[in-house]
Amino acid sequence: MPYPDKKLEPEDGLLEWFGAELRHHRKRNDLTQAELGQRVYISGSQIGKIEKAERGCTDELAEALDQALQTGGVLARAWRLVEAQADKQALEADDAPNRGSSACETPVGRDMLGHAEVQPSEEPPVKRREFLASAATWSALLTTETTRIPGLADLITAVLNNAPERSGDLPALSELRAGVSAAKREYQSCRYREVLQRLPGLLQDLHRAEDDLGEEATALRADAYQIVSGVMLKHSEQSLATLAADRSMSAATATGAPITIASSARAVTHVLMRTGYPDFAADFASSHAEKLDSDPPTPETLSVSGALLLRGAVAAADAGKRAMATELLDAADDAGGRLDPNGNVRGTGFNPVNVAVHRVHIALVLGDAGRAIELARRIDMDQIRLVERRVSLAIDVATAFAQWGRYDRALDTLYFAEAAAPQEVRVRKNVTELVSIIEGAAPISIRPHATAFARKLATA
Repeated sequence: MPYPDKKLEPEDGLLEWFGAELRHHRKRNDLTQAELGQRVYISGSQIGKIEKAERGCTDELAEALDQALQTGGVLARAWRLVEAQADKQALEADDAPNRGSSACETPVGRDMLGHAEVQPSEEPPVKRREFLASAATWSALLTTETTRIPGLADLITAVLNNAPERSGDLPALSELRAGVSAAKREYQSCRYREVLQRLPGLLQDLHRAEDDLGEEATALRADAYQIVSGVMLKHSEQSLATLAADRSMSAATATGAPITIASSARAVTHVLMRTGYPDFAADFASSHAEKLDSDPPTPETLSVSGALLLRGAVAAADAGKRAMATELLDAADDAGGRLDPNGNVRGTGFNPVNVAVHRVHIALVLGDAGRAIELARRIDMDQIRLVERRVSLAIDVATAFAQWGRYDRALDTLYFAEAAAPQEVRVRKNVTELVSIIEGAAPISIRPHATAFARKLATA
């Protein structure tokens, strides 16, 4: 026997009024919550929560509900009114004295993580006017859409060997070496526009140089294609990333140098993960790390094998192999303990702090958001020298906060990440997905700010 619907109190607030309107139109169509949920692709329990003002709606869902219930657009118009009123109330609250500060007002570092004793049910006031004001200064930054990214088409042409042949004098080996090093720095600094401008010509020069400059030019080509593969993955070009990773591995194999082969194996591992083969990726990374064992170990072998172990650990976690992920993490920790805390040998970014950053990510992948936040709290953000790793940690922390139900903290941390590296945040699909979750699930006072952030991400 079904339970009777809970009595609603539409006079209590706009969210309650919206829920009552939804229930009225649902009952007029003689639909249960489950039946309506099926029509708009959410669960019946979520319909119930909207009706009882326990969760909000979205513009898209309101439009879908209008269509399913044939309201003529009543719910979409009502929801815009709810959002407008909530935004007004949130901004008025910001003007009240002695309100809480946001993560963007705190020093870079552990403060973005909050405090362990704060429970998910608590909703501390969060100041956001500063966020919306500062967002205007970022309006001209890169979009996430591939077709709008300057230079990507030129790089694709170069990878496919369709670019016009370059003429002029062949660069010296030292110039090519400097070009590859600069591309690595730009990539690790999340300066993707710069690296996209550099790579097409660099690839062509490396191909031209191979016959004259020999094995070292081939090794540099392996490194360059590794960067290309990473750039393509950042921009969701998995097929081209796979091609670039294969080119990197082929060039590395041609050199016969174990360190070069292992370095290129990182690109292959990453591609395997992103194309849905995390189990293969974990085994591939682990086996290539073992092949690089040297006696005595050198900073190069420790850095490359350690970076491979970390990538393998992430892949193992993605595949649900908790024990293997832990084993590979521990092996990477051992390698990192023998290196400079701020090391970046061969552009790997591998060092003890990087191992700690990966522990956070793997805890998140394995479904332990609280553990991820606790691990992140132990990391001194100032010790993370690479911008890409710093932003990766911030995005993981934001995701953990969202899973923990702390949507205010999650959004604050995303603003923190964008302030550090706007281009990186805008190419990350998981950021877009996370903001969408916050828009739909966060308390009503927070959701308008998530919507503003989402719109900014989509602005060229």
